[in-house]
Amino acid sequence: MIERMNKYLFVIYHKEYADFLRELRKLGVLHIKETKDKKKIASLEAMLAERKEVNNLMRRVKSRRGKDAPDVKVVIPESEQQGKAVIEEIEGKLNGEQNLQNQVASAKRELAYWEIWGDIDLANLEKLRKNGLPVRFFISPTSAYNEEWEERYGAVLINTFRAHNYFVTVGDFGKDKPDAEEIKAPTHTLDELQLRVNTFEDELAKTQQQIEDFANNRIGELEGYIAYIDKQYAFSNALLQATDEADNAVKVVEGWVPTANATAFEKALEEMPIYYEQLAIEENDDVPVKLKNNFYARLFEPITKLYSLPNYREIDITSLFAPFFMLFFALCFGDGGYGLLVLVIATIIKFRTQKQQSRDICSLMQWLGGTTAVVGSLMGTVFGMVMPWANDGSLLGSVRKDYFLNQDNLMYLSIALGFVQIIFGKFVAGAKVSKQKGFKYGLVSFAWGFVILAGVLGLIIPNLWEAASQTISYIFYGIAGLALLVALFYNSPDKNIIANFGKGLWDTYGTATGILGDVLSYIRLFAIGLTGGILGGVFNSLAVQMSEGLPIGLNFLVMALILAFGHSLNIGLCMISSLVHPLRLTFVEFYKNAEFEGGGKPYTPLD
Repeated sequence: MIERMNKYLFVIYHKEYADFLRELRKLGVLHIKETKDKKKIASLEAMLAERKEVNNLMRRVKSRRGKDAPDVKVVIPESEQQGKAVIEEIEGKLNGEQNLQNQVASAKRELAYWEIWGDIDLANLEKLRKNGLPVRFFISPTSAYNEEWEERYGAVLINTFRAHNYFVTVGDFGKDKPDAEEIKAPTHTLDELQLRVNTFEDELAKTQQQIEDFANNRIGELEGYIAYIDKQYAFSNALLQATDEADNAVKVVEGWVPTANATAFEKALEEMPIYYEQLAIEENDDVPVKLKNNFYARLFEPITKLYSLPNYREIDITSLFAPFFMLFFALCFGDGGYGLLVLVIATIIKFRTQKQQSRDICSLMQWLGGTTAVVGSLMGTVFGMVMPWANDGSLLGSVRKDYFLNQDNLMYLSIALGFVQIIFGKFVAGAKVSKQKGFKYGLVSFAWGFVILAGVLGLIIPNLWEAASQTISYIFYGIAGLALLVALFYNSPDKNIIANFGKGLWDTYGTATGILGDVLSYIRLFAIGLTGGILGGVFNSLAVQMSEGLPIGLNFLVMALILAFGHSLNIGLCMISSLVHPLRLTFVEFYKNAEFEGGGKPYTPLD
């Protein structure tokens, strides 16, 4: 549900405004009303830019964490200087790593280059130079090498590598030299070059270990500095959002406080040298939204926020779509074994992590995986294997072919679920509009819900229940007819009957075509659900066929590899489809029929 808010006006002497905000930070419940565009304030933009840089740096460092790294403990710095010192420290290590990587690469290139020439004794080169026989180094394409240089210049071929001849000349020939590229003589031996490479690699390994140690044990300092920037940003924004009045002598600001915290908040205000007043919430007020749900519904709040928060005047429908989402996820996954695997993995991760956000996600996956384990088993598939109760009775003579969720009736179930959620959405829309404008304005949504519900029941009850008389169908058709009259003639209470009738006819056409398209979308539950189970069975068959005829031991290895790869791929595909399609059914079909508006601004108190 959406927590109720109180609106307040504050008038503060301009010199005491900053101190007033510091006191409000201690209370941590006031959401400051924004009157100025934050994007046009340079100082705030600078903070956002810095936060982005620190966040990018944290992602780089986080990728260096070891598998057994402890949980991150956020450490908020006491000052900006302390936070920047941490940034400079880790950036220095990262820059040092980059420089060392370049030095290692350069030293290796130099070593590889002189390895072509072989191990040259630099002392002998110096002796030859002093005795008037300097050694000069040349490189020439193999095709351009002239053997006459050996007599004329005392050329000695050292090596041939990649179509080039590497040779030296011995003696002083002045400016006369072979028609080849001359290079400088080496200044280091191969042992010295190798030692240089080893030294740089040791320094690089030491620096990389320091970065990993920082990532494992101190990355919380980066997260803490981000939190520090967020707090400073919120405080600076609050300073700038006030309006100057009385020749800039006073600051006027408005804000929102949850009604549950209002009494304690007002008591704290009584001790401050300010004037405050509780204001009535007006229709055009952009009231911040704070969701307050039970443990189960709270797990689905990230899905709600993925699309949009409801606005303050709406109904929070998180708890209303949660059971449907869970069931749709299970039907799309379609395999009881996969669901059990998701449940087990989520449980293990949940007990190994201390971060609340991660634990909440794991709890959500436990619910989704557990539901999939049950529904997937009812669909008759466990790790791609068809269970006995999913057969036509050949294994269990007493089992009928039309077990609960077989391929023959799963499509009908998908359509039925579509009708149920759409009808439910119409009633939710009626409750929402009734809350916003009054019951008479929400009556048309209730009417369309009854038209669809009664009409569908009138059609299917005689087919499902043979003993039902035709009178029951007529009763439902009558209810549908009465509801249709309301939808046709009372869809806009403020207009006359003729205008309502015209609008009602148009709404009837739109509702009929819209419902048809919406229900067809739910058939994908049937198609996607069968795909996962069938594909798992294909990989099982493939594993058996590919391992047949192989020696004992090797056949099990081949089978295990195929099963591991195939089922991992299938689980990945099922996970994607089982998240994407239920999201679509929720955000498109259900939200549309529930007349969800969204656009809510999250409640962000100054703290």
